[in-house]
Order: sequence, then structure tokens, then C-alpha cells
Amino acid sequence: MRIRLAIGPDERVALPRHAADQLGLADGDPVDLRAVPGAFAVLQRVGREGAAPYLAGSLRSLSAPEVFHFLAGSLKTGTLLLSFGDGHDAPLPDAPEGLRRKTIGFKEGQVVFASSSERADRLGPVLWRHDLLPAEEITRCGRLVQAGRPLGQVLVEEGILDPGQLYAAMGLHVREIVLGAFLDDEGEFVFVEGRADDRNAVRLGERTRDLLLEGMRRREEIERLAPGLPERDAVARRRPGAEGEPGPMGRRLLEALDGERTVRGALDESWLGTYRGILVLDELVRGGFVEAVPRPPAAPAPVQLPAFPAGGPFQAYARIIRHVYEELSRVQADAGRRLESFFDRLPPERRALFEGVRIDADGNIDVPQLVLNVGQGAPRPSPAARARALDALESFLTFALFEVGNCLSPAEAARVLSEVGRMQAGVP
Repeated sequence: MRIRLAIGPDERVALPRHAADQLGLADGDPVDLRAVPGAFAVLQRVGREGAAPYLAGSLRSLSAPEVFHFLAGSLKTGTLLLSFGDGHDAPLPDAPEGLRRKTIGFKEGQVVFASSSERADRLGPVLWRHDLLPAEEITRCGRLVQAGRPLGQVLVEEGILDPGQLYAAMGLHVREIVLGAFLDDEGEFVFVEGRADDRNAVRLGERTRDLLLEGMRRREEIERLAPGLPERDAVARRRPGAEGEPGPMGRRLLEALDGERTVRGALDESWLGTYRGILVLDELVRGGFVEAVPRPPAAPAPVQLPAFPAGGPFQAYARIIRHVYEELSRVQADAGRRLESFFDRLPPERRALFEGVRIDADGNIDVPQLVLNVGQGAPRPSPAARARALDALESFLTFALFEVGNCLSPAEAARVLSEVGRMQAGVP
């Protein structure tokens, strides 16, 4: 969730009400704030029992398989929360409902529980894609689900599964969520150490290290297929004129690939999930059933112009040049054009410094564009580039003062030169 930071005179940090409630905080409670300069900060409640130990970071720095390896090897007990973005350096969504999240419980290094926000990770879709229940039965029972009566309970009450089968199904459910966690690299993680919730715990037939090996095998398989498939954040559709008909899973995926959803969205909507969905998508592509929707041409990104602190030398030059322009404008209606003629009379290598630089109707010279030219497009120019830009402005000011001497009377020209000298010295 993205929020705005409020900093008060007594160094108070403001939190949304629901975030404070999750931390068990009331207004005025002390908190610990641990910050990594230029990176992130962690806010913790201060209590008598002390803060729970935690491990947090970016999945770019420590991948999900590496996190699982550490938790298994160090026999950790606690809860791991994974929050995923949409890949390709996309930021995490602002709203909580936009996140793809997986929560995994550990007991002494072994996975005992998992849940997920993704549709394909729900119990019903998992049972369907493992050929344990037909989609129609899952959809029918899904209508009977209500608060306090989850799908597993409905399946038992309807006589579709017995308690032993449900327990095995829950183990399969947890396993699939965990294995799916290894297939994304864009996101964040936090592990909070402490007693795991035993109410929904299951004992898996595989140790965490075995799950890790299977997850890496799946990851390598879909990475091998990826070059020949539409990217997961791309939009795809059924290829017009495609002949034949794929199998049941292929048909379900084709229905979800409606030309508007991304491939990632279609994998979730079709109940196939990332791993099984990529395998089915590969079959559809090789069968000629699917094509990517061409992306509209992206608008060129706006050029980021440099910004300079008020009162610096660049602002000083801009202020002086504006003053000279105002004095020239009193006697020359085309003062701006006359000053801009300087740019066109330079040798080619010097002319490039002023490419696109203009003086507006108020006499403001486009200093940021000049600095961008000198720095060859870098929004943060080096000290050497800044020095060259200041030298270029000095050369232009010299010409502008020459024009003052040509256009104003000797007395007026002397006055303007004196005023410019005081401005350069910083005298008001």
C-alpha cells in the first residue's frame, strides 16, 4: 500500500488507521523506525515483550528460492509474506487489492500452511487441474461457500470428499501455492519469526528442500519455453482462422485469452496458474491457436530537464539575462530574436550547446535545455558539464552586453553594465 508521509514538528509519523490497528498502535504510542539511507524504512511497535524478529527485502536481491533455502536450513518458525508485482520493473500496486500475495507458514523450517490471493491458487482450481474434481462440481459447490463455511467443508458435507481426502487435498493445495512462489522474481518479502498458526496446518509428504528442488525444476522448464511465448504482461488472443480444437485445458485458456487480458491475467482466470498454464500456452502456440496482440506504440517519454537550487549560479545567469532582455525591449521590439541570433552564428561544435535553447516573451532563457545539451542528455550532469554550461552562458551574456552597447545610449548602457556587475557580485 502506498501512503503519504506526514512529518510533524515533534517528529511524529502519521499512519492510516487500519495500518495502525494491524500493528496494535494507538495515537502517541512509541515506535522504532529503522531506515536504510535512500532505500527503505521499517516501522515497529515498541512493546514490553519486544519486537518480533524479522527478515525483509526485495526479491531482486534475495530470490524466493534463496529465502526458502535460508528458512529451511535455519529451522525457522514463523510466517512468510510474498508480495508480487507485474514484472519488467513495474512498481508494486498502490492499493492492497492490486497485489498478488502468498502467505506461507513454517514450523522448524518445514512448510505447514499456505494461502494465496490468486484465483488459480484456490482449492477448487487446484483440484480441477489435477483431475480430482470436474469444474462443474467445483462451481456448484462454490455457490454454497459462505463465511465460516469454506469450500473444503462444503465438499465434505456434500459427500464429494471424505475428511481423509480433504486433508490430502489441503496438502496438495499448500504444495501448489509454495511451488508457484518460485516462479516470480519481481516483488518483496517479509518473514516474521514466531509461533505458526496451527489451526490449518498440514503435514506435507515432502520436506521444504524437496519442494525447493521441484520448484526450481518447474522454473527452469518455463524459462526454457518463455522465448517462444508471449510475455506474461503482454495481451494475447485466439489467432483468427486457427483450425482444429485444443483439449479441455487449452479451450479454457483460449476463452480467457480474450484480446484484453494479459497472459498473466488469463492464466489466473482460466484456473491453470503459472506453471500448468505456461505448458498449455506452449501447446496452443505450437498448434497455431494463439497470437500476441500488437502493443500500441508507446509515447516518447518526456525528457527530464535538470533542476537547480534557487540562488545558484544558473539562476543568477538567468536573472541577469532576463534583466538585459527587459532593458533591450524598451528600445528594440524584437529583442528576443536579436539575442537568439547569437546561437546561429556560432561554429557547429558550439552551436550544438544551444540546440533548442530559446528566450521566451518574458526574457527567460532555457537554462535546463542548455545543461541537458552540455551533459549529452543526462538529467544529472557531471561537474565538468555544469562548468561548460556556465561558460556557455557567460559567452552568451557577453554578446547580450555587446548588444546593450549597440542599442542603448552610452549613459543607459553604462547604467545597465553597472547593474549587471552588482547582480554578478550578489549585491541587491
